[in-house]
Amino acid sequence: MASKTVFKMPYIGIDKSGAFDLLVGLNGEYSVVIKIANPVIRYSAAPSGYDEFHGLLLNVVKVLGDGYLLQKQDVLSRESYPAKKADEYLQSRYFEHFTGRDYVEIRSYLTITRQVKKGTFYVYDKRLLTDFRQAIDKVLNILELGKAGPEVLKEGAINSLVMRTLSMDFSSGNIILDNLAASDVELKMGDRAIRNISLINIDNIDLPTQVGTHIELNEQESMRGFPVDFLSFLFKVPGFETIIYNQVIEIPNQVMTLRKLELKKKRHSGIPDPANSLCVEDIDQLLTDVARDNQLLVNCHFNITIAAGNEQIQKAVNFIESSLFQLGIIPSKNAYNQLELFRTQLPGNTVELKNYDWFLTTCDAAICFFFKETLQKDEPSDFLIRFTDRQGIPVGIDLSDLPMRTGRINSRNRFCLGPSGSGKSYAINSIVEQYMLYNMDVVIVDTGHSYSGLCSYYRGKYITYTEQKPITMNPFQITEAEYNIEKKDFLGTLIGLLWKGAEGVLTPVEHDVIANVIGAYYSSYFARSPFPGLTEPEVNLIRGHVFSEFKNNFIAASDLEGLEIGYFDADDAEDEPETVIAQTGDPQDMTGIFADTTTNRKRFYQAVFQEEYEKAIAHETSLAQQKFEQTRVISLSFNSFYEFAIAKIPEIKREERISFDLDEFRYVLKKFYRGGEYDAILNEAVDESLFTEPFIVFEIDNVKENKILFPVVTLIIMDVFIQKMRHRSSQRKALIIEEAWKAIASPLMAGYILYLYKTVRKFWGEAIVVTQELADILGNAVVKDSILSNSDTIILLDQSKFKENYKEIAKLLSITETEQKKIFTINKLDNKEGRGRFKEVYIRRGATGEVYGIEVSIEQYLTYTTEKPEKSAVEIYTNAYGSYPAGLDAFVNDLKEAKLPLGDFIKRVNQTGKPINYHLLSV
Repeated sequence: MASKTVFKMPYIGIDKSGAFDLLVGLNGEYSVVIKIANPVIRYSAAPSGYDEFHGLLLNVVKVLGDGYLLQKQDVLSRESYPAKKADEYLQSRYFEHFTGRDYVEIRSYLTITRQVKKGTFYVYDKRLLTDFRQAIDKVLNILELGKAGPEVLKEGAINSLVMRTLSMDFSSGNIILDNLAASDVELKMGDRAIRNISLINIDNIDLPTQVGTHIELNEQESMRGFPVDFLSFLFKVPGFETIIYNQVIEIPNQVMTLRKLELKKKRHSGIPDPANSLCVEDIDQLLTDVARDNQLLVNCHFNITIAAGNEQIQKAVNFIESSLFQLGIIPSKNAYNQLELFRTQLPGNTVELKNYDWFLTTCDAAICFFFKETLQKDEPSDFLIRFTDRQGIPVGIDLSDLPMRTGRINSRNRFCLGPSGSGKSYAINSIVEQYMLYNMDVVIVDTGHSYSGLCSYYRGKYITYTEQKPITMNPFQITEAEYNIEKKDFLGTLIGLLWKGAEGVLTPVEHDVIANVIGAYYSSYFARSPFPGLTEPEVNLIRGHVFSEFKNNFIAASDLEGLEIGYFDADDAEDEPETVIAQTGDPQDMTGIFADTTTNRKRFYQAVFQEEYEKAIAHETSLAQQKFEQTRVISLSFNSFYEFAIAKIPEIKREERISFDLDEFRYVLKKFYRGGEYDAILNEAVDESLFTEPFIVFEIDNVKENKILFPVVTLIIMDVFIQKMRHRSSQRKALIIEEAWKAIASPLMAGYILYLYKTVRKFWGEAIVVTQELADILGNAVVKDSILSNSDTIILLDQSKFKENYKEIAKLLSITETEQKKIFTINKLDNKEGRGRFKEVYIRRGATGEVYGIEVSIEQYLTYTTEKPEKSAVEIYTNAYGSYPAGLDAFVNDLKEAKLPLGDFIKRVNQTGKPINYHLLSV
């Protein structure tokens, strides 16, 4: 029987006396263990991220200086996605869809060890300990500034890390240690094998002559030139359970190390030999780099420890070795010291590394071999929208609040672009479903029935435009408090749209006339004053005109019976630049007319004049009152506005002496007036329940080809949303406009769109525009100036269809070269195995974005589907079972029992017109 030896732990214990818990080794060396997050997200496509992390680690080494060991452990473990509970039906099915799925998790630890001189007895030195803690403080500051999220481990976490490292198990809830059986090839631990692969061959160091902070892929056209970590292949190792990549740097005394190099150079140069000459050349190059760039010389060690089942270990090792070979690294074939290497990966135990485990190089080169990538994680927010990461595991991101707080975006508005079939509606359905979980109000303007399923699921209002039941509202019906410049501008835009059409343009005069009429219209309504009578200037004008008529018709006394005095219409004032009074003098002074008459005749004429004057006043007062009543606004609607405008515009024309095509205005707008073709649209009040309804879909596919109604109806819906914002100020709100946005993307509407985008922010809302055609956005000034410039979040689906013209799109959307690299990886990675159907989407918040997956359960897919046969089959089930949850459960169960492809099952359900197991339901 083979002898057994107790595995001796390389630690004395943990010192908790200071600010940091210190892990103390057997020889008196002490270490601090720091958990960090590698700041470079996998597939981030940013070379600068690798460079920055490289620089950060270089600064850490420089801060530490001589006598320190820097150990970085990147632990990759294969884990199973845990079961999560959700109260809501679709979300519960969502988590069930992922439960048990394998995925790779990564954890990173940085251990800083203060060495003691080899062969000397440890002596406590308070000054050295103080210096060490100060150095750790500096390192933590560097890591914090580098967004590495440092967390110094306490005793419990240190013990857990050590024990999990010993067990090579980072995924189980409980830590179970098993016996180790060491051989020259591997370690055995129960039914698992553990291999240590040292990147340094003891006999010969086979490394690439040049290394960078990252490498670039050349596997396929879409990924060519894509930056990844030097050892990114570790994520793809088949069959592994745990991988620990152990990276160690020892910082020696620089002066002594340089002296040793000089001596070694002299020794090799003394004996002429090709190998010696190469050695001298290498040392010369190294010394030159150190002198020129002031680089540090370090000893470094790199080791990959892998644990896998006995059946999988060789396949995993072969994959690692072949991947290293492609990088120009030939790992050690003589790693007989498997147990020694295994021990040295324990935190703070790199002091056990032997001389033959190290190799000397510059610090810059050594850090190139450090692992720098991490995986996407849930963001720290309570408003998470779930997508999947690139390996198919749910990850929550905050599209709204967190990026606003951090200054990444300045508005919550979004713009979504993707060609037909790329999954736009699928993506928006997924987002809206999750919006509803946060008690959010959602209004969607759709032209293709893409949201009917989700609306039915949430029992929202699905409003379809038909001739028999058009979408109506009364945009003129407002309170005096609601009447402001924004409302006035909206009504001006609406009237301009009715008159000129979406592509029309109002002249400055036409714009001002409409604004003047709107102002007078509401002044008349809100004033509600009685007829004020004639003004003093009007009275004086009438009196003067009567006097003038009397004078012109003055005849002899014998003909007094034929005297006629004409009436003066106050409206004629515009034809007389000077008043009658100015022409004839004071009408009270009659002496000029009656100079040759007798006293009795004077009295008679005076009486006649007074009588005619009073008749004229009465007549003009009656006419003025009739006009007042005609233009007086009793109720607010398009009908009353139309009547008011037709009466008011002529007055404005006369007063301002301007040209305005009243006949065209009257004729074009008449179709929306009482008795006209579209008289209900702007005169019937909107359903007030819409203001409190959380989920509304306006389906206006029936009018998308109607150039008159399409923009008007879209504008009406947008105004309903604005009113809803004001009514529901305490709710989150979203307005989602699918292809309908094209109806309003005209210069005439630009001002209103800009107003909408700015207003929505004030009321805790967001506007999302969704489109699919490239021509829709290129060359459209309204899209650029009013929509894109106010949308800080860009959502892009598969863009490969646009790749040939992408320079134009990139310029319009301000997409950098780095972001384009990410975009063109959409649906191009080899990440389909073991997953359901999914689409990938690029989401840019602010200047940078990430690619996520949209993968959902079969129940969610059936709720979102836009395929008519699938929608019909789902409706058959939900109607039969009385609710969406019950119907979907029955649908999925029957699908599994039938063992048919989804398409065949759908066909069968639609043919029968009832659920497959409907007979069971009826029983």
